[in-house]
Amino acid sequence: MLTTDQKETILRRAGVAVPAFPAFPSRRPSDQQHQSDAEPILKGRMLADGRQKAVEQWARTIDALFVEYSAARAARSLRDAEEARQLGALRHAAGGSTA
Repeated sequence: MLTTDQKETILRRAGVAVPAFPAFPSRRPSDQQHQSDAEPILKGRMLADGRQKAVEQWARTIDALFVEYSAARAARSLRDAEEARQLGALRHAAGGSTA
């Protein structure tokens, strides 16, 4: 099974526009000196939760794009195989009628 990073690489190489991995602002020290000890911990947890949700959304988007890409590629392969089969049958019929 492919990882999300591998799927992203395949999509990029195939020329599919993929969203960039979520960028996160760096943590800045608080301007308030009188914060309680719990506030930075809670803010850190909220920031981590937001990062996790953004990464999960990015992964879902990549997965959906990869499914679409795979389905289109499979359909194209089937069309090409059918076209080759039909050309082979025409060549066979044309070669058989001249004999």
